Amino acid sequence: MRTVASLLFPFGLGLSLALAGCGGGETPDPKDPSSEGSSDKPKTPQADAGPDAALLGEVGQLNQLLSTIDKSDAGRPKALARLGELLADLSKNNRDRALAADPNVSSLPPPAEPKAAEGEIEAPAKAGPVLPPRNPAAVKRLKPDAQKLIQKADMYAAEAIKAHKKLIADHPDYKDMDKVLFRLGGLYVTYGQGSAARPIYFELIEKHPKSPLVPEAYWNFAEFFFNAEDYENAYKLYARIVEYTPSERTSVAGYRLALSLHKLSRLDESWKALEGAASAARIHGPAGTVDEIYRDAPKLAATRKPLSAKDAAAFFVRLAESNEDVIKQELNRLAQILEDEGRPLEATEVLHVMIDRYKAEKCAIQARAIEIATRSGNNAIRADEVNRSLRLGCKP
Repeated sequence: MRTVASLLFPFGLGLSLALAGCGGGETPDPKDPSSEGSSDKPKTPQADAGPDAALLGEVGQLNQLLSTIDKSDAGRPKALARLGELLADLSKNNRDRALAADPNVSSLPPPAEPKAAEGEIEAPAKAGPVLPPRNPAAVKRLKPDAQKLIQKADMYAAEAIKAHKKLIADHPDYKDMDKVLFRLGGLYVTYGQGSAARPIYFELIEKHPKSPLVPEAYWNFAEFFFNAEDYENAYKLYARIVEYTPSERTSVAGYRLALSLHKLSRLDESWKALEGAASAARIHGPAGTVDEIYRDAPKLAATRKPLSAKDAAAFFVRLAESNEDVIKQELNRLAQILEDEGRPLEATEVLHVMIDRYKAEKCAIQARAIEIATRSGNNAIRADEVNRSLRLGCKP
């Protein structure tokens, strides 16, 4: 039996995707030069093999290697890990090309998956299911080139999953198992199989708690739930991320945590999370997150019905850390949102709070309150605002 060192074939030796001992699959098209089993011997890449020729060459080389060594070879785990990584890259490359060929790929529905029990995020690791097929009708609605590319991407994803699962089963003590688990979980999530990714990420978190990939695992799965509008599970995972050392990732996670809690109508918790995210983002970045928080804060505040203008103002003071320009901007936007929502009385109350805070601008602010009351068609509100203007010494 030869060792890994004696089987370092010339680069680009073969293109076969037969994963020696990595599980079966559907019979491939023998006319597809990249399909598994298309030849008994590895093929040499041709000049027109395409942009993935180098990756395919290395895949062929590794498959040839794995077909000649047994489980006891010290280099086998690393070879399987590299094979899985390459196949994952090939899947991503083809998916990216499919998206470039047809933007509708981004909205392609994922295959159906078994629904996990409510609130069940963590469960003992189990063997993940084989990737289910996509809805043929949905795929056929894509442009022809995109159809071929997405099918190729799915084929490589399935093969990558086989390689990763083979490595996990045969070499559970592999030194870089955290990377293997993270990549496998990511493959499932990309394919829309959250129930399959769940135990994989749980195993990473449970068995490799000090891995720098653990926060990223939480993030990937939190984003999966957030995009699926499963805010109950999303907020639990974002909450785990913000417990780590402050960074750009924890800042954005705090922002997403606030949005998730808001969707669940847990407003006090949402405000608190948003304040923490803004503070962290100002220090650690990214700068764009601070802008997003300031943009969304008035929307969150406006969801209180009835709204306490004083509470909202106090929230903006904490959020902006007493930056008066930001506080004024947020109160103005809140008043506008309330007017747009047909809540003129609350809108004028926000402006009254602004007058108390920015006395030098009281007449201009009060004039705006009269305008809002007038546009509302409510004569009682308008009369109150005119009287308030007179008491302030302003011309109505």
